[in-house]
Amino acid sequence: MNKIQCLDIGNSSTKLGIFQGQELGSFIQFETKELISKPELLASEILKNDVDLVYCSVVPQVEDVFKKAISSFRKEIFAISPNFSAGIPISYSNKEEIGADRIANSIAAFHLLSLPCVVIDLGTATTFDIISQHGGYEGGIILPGPQGFLDFLESNTALLPKVKLQKDHQPQFAYGKSTEEAMLIGVFTGYPKMIKGIVENLKADLIEKYSKEVKFVICGGSSLNLKIKEIEISENLTLKGLRIAYEVHKKECDEY
Repeated sequence: MNKIQCLDIGNSSTKLGIFQGQELGSFIQFETKELISKPELLASEILKNDVDLVYCSVVPQVEDVFKKAISSFRKEIFAISPNFSAGIPISYSNKEEIGADRIANSIAAFHLLSLPCVVIDLGTATTFDIISQHGGYEGGIILPGPQGFLDFLESNTALLPKVKLQKDHQPQFAYGKSTEEAMLIGVFTGYPKMIKGIVENLKADLIEKYSKEVKFVICGGSSLNLKIKEIEISENLTLKGLRIAYEVHKKECDEY
């Protein structure tokens, strides 16, 4: 079985996984902002692994510095973009606007999940992407991620503090006894309800359109521990999409 490195450069975090065939083996994660000044942290891992690399990026600055840092890399480097969707149709007015991570998620969903489905990716931005059997990538919804709501309050008010979501933090009460706790409760109680509202709206629309049940899955690296009964959690969906995209790319190359 062939090995392949799959790299997902996101706004907040960057993930590097090694696949042996279809199985994800080693896995490492970085803070993306750290890689701007220290691209060697990522480059050393890629050079050490010494197998082909497929990646998606929504942060051009990091993409540029990491590519310079691996200039001595002699294996193939393949980038996912809206111009390569592994044969999946894209029904979007301007496909160049679609983030490469959303393309990777859609490729994974198209090949691995029952269709139609909606992929919810919780990150710096939260995205909903609709994928169907015949239409492929149909479009989606974009809204701020959970941390974005807290950042908005801090940057657009005079007195509210900067508050960071803490992994696995769960408020103990329905209201806060401090400003920080009040802000966190606002996100932890309000954000899931907003997601549920969008899910219900999409479900009604898509069931009417496709006359069948719609699968909802959630992925992404947000610290918000979001659990909704109707939504399945899919670990490392973006990395899986990168692996599939690379396999399609290699097959197309072999056919020429």
